[in-house]
Amino acid sequence: MLNEINIFSGEKIITMVIFGAIVFFSMAGAIAYHLVKFRRRREEWEQAERMFQGVFNQVTDSIVVVDKEGIIYKANETFLKYQGKPADKIIGKSIQRIPMDYIFEDELDELKKGIAEKGVYERDIKFFHKSGEVIPIHLVFKPLKISKKKGQEKTYMVVTGTDLKKTYEKDEYISQQKEELLEIQHLAHLGYWEMNYLTKKIYWSRELYSILGYEEGEVEPNLDIIYWMAYEDDQNRVWKAFLRAFQAQEKVDTHYRIKNNRGEIRDIYLRIRHYFTKDNEHLRTIGILQDVTKQVDLREELNAQVVFTDKVLNNSRLLFIEFNSSFEVRSINHVVQQLSGIAYDDVENKNLRDIFGNLNRAHRKFVNENLNFKRPLPFKDYKGNIHYIQWDHATFSRRDGESTNILLGIDVSETIEKRKALEAAFVQDPVTKLPNRYKLEQVLDNYFNKSGINSERYLALIFIHVEGIHAVGDAFGQDIEDQLMRSLSERLYGAIGKYGLFVRRYTDQFVLFYPCDASIKIIMEICQLVAKLLKNPFIIEERSITLRNHIGISKYPDHANTKEDLIRFGSAAMHEAQRLDLDYYFYHESLGKKLKSKVNGYELNNN
Repeated sequence: MLNEINIFSGEKIITMVIFGAIVFFSMAGAIAYHLVKFRRRREEWEQAERMFQGVFNQVTDSIVVVDKEGIIYKANETFLKYQGKPADKIIGKSIQRIPMDYIFEDELDELKKGIAEKGVYERDIKFFHKSGEVIPIHLVFKPLKISKKKGQEKTYMVVTGTDLKKTYEKDEYISQQKEELLEIQHLAHLGYWEMNYLTKKIYWSRELYSILGYEEGEVEPNLDIIYWMAYEDDQNRVWKAFLRAFQAQEKVDTHYRIKNNRGEIRDIYLRIRHYFTKDNEHLRTIGILQDVTKQVDLREELNAQVVFTDKVLNNSRLLFIEFNSSFEVRSINHVVQQLSGIAYDDVENKNLRDIFGNLNRAHRKFVNENLNFKRPLPFKDYKGNIHYIQWDHATFSRRDGESTNILLGIDVSETIEKRKALEAAFVQDPVTKLPNRYKLEQVLDNYFNKSGINSERYLALIFIHVEGIHAVGDAFGQDIEDQLMRSLSERLYGAIGKYGLFVRRYTDQFVLFYPCDASIKIIMEICQLVAKLLKNPFIIEERSITLRNHIGISKYPDHANTKEDLIRFGSAAMHEAQRLDLDYYFYHESLGKKLKSKVNGYELNNN
């Protein structure tokens, strides 16, 4: 019994071992199968990725790869940017999720038909961008088959989307660039010709026709026309330039003149270049012609202007100084050299103040900071004499980009001296040399312009009428009268001139401008002093002459607030003192009303 049990146990063990071996090998086979299958799928996936990447690398437009069900398998960066979503939100989703007016399922039959007939299917759609913009897109569907092992294939659809808006803009830009290039050629008077030795054709640009005096297409392009238009003396130069460019195989420039079809004489700048193959076969020749007539004329005009300018600056009394933005002098002309005593060779890099001489502080600031020469400036020459120069200033940009300043000046010293003399004569009494009524007007204008109606400022006008002067003139003549006036003026000025401006207003009338808070007491003292002075007789050519005076006073702001009223009231007070035979009289409002009532036809109610 024990033996049977042992036999049974042995058989059972053997059976279990065999079963375990079967299971092990089955599992090992399954694992090996799946490993082979996984490796095969990975190879297929890598193959597909390589093919997709190859397609993606060739195109910069939007690309998306879908299967036959319209499920997105792969998309490039351009497509993702248009969608505004990351790849994980796109891959694995239906193409129908793209916001557009194209329905994939509804047009699937047309898609298959187009691919079957032409190998490609194209369609324009509208893409609705998240910004709200509607973008026209041109779609191109192309099948992409990926071979599997055992001769199997899997078909994908590669969909390329071209942004038509960008295409339109690009075409418009290219067209615009062509137009701009033609405009540039026209503005630069730049013509172009090309000889193609393979096609035996010659091309002329639009501007070349114009330079040669033709309408575009009026004649057949021909190199002989260009050559024979050249002046006879210049034809040899053009031919040599052509040959030299051919022999040296490099560009050659030359300048010559032509008489074009319109009979115009034009200056031409020509550049010639020949092109060859590696085997030294002559391919083409190009020529660029520029009409430089205006530049030549301008250069000649500029040269003439330079000569003219040099003659003007060196043969006139104009002062010329050129300096930079740092006030360093670049050059001067002979007039400045004579005045400053600085030689041409020593002037460079000297400061402008060195040329002007030692100016005072106000003038230095004016020169350094303003350079707006509204009035003549003093110019101290090397002898120490002061000249007054009226300057004109201008700033120019040099060809090196640096700015330069030009000063042109004229010596107006003599004019200023004459003007000063005229101004002095205008405001000065010719007999007494005292200031006259015009000077008084200037001083009063200046006083009221500066102070305005200011109760803190005070002013008195003292009008002095001297009685008896006209009688002296009538009795003894004008010369005696003038001598008397000079003696009278000296006596009065010596006594009261210290109080303010003393003016001879008329023949027998003087005015003291007293810009102080003059009390009645002080003014009375001045009036009494004048009366006392006039009581002493004047000895003129052994003749003793005694005069009398009458004085009128008006004050600001007590009596008047304007220059005109102050003069009027002072004169009225003087005449009232004369009428009443008083030494002096202060203006008051009642006098004004009294005087108005005496004017014929004036009604007092009118004020």
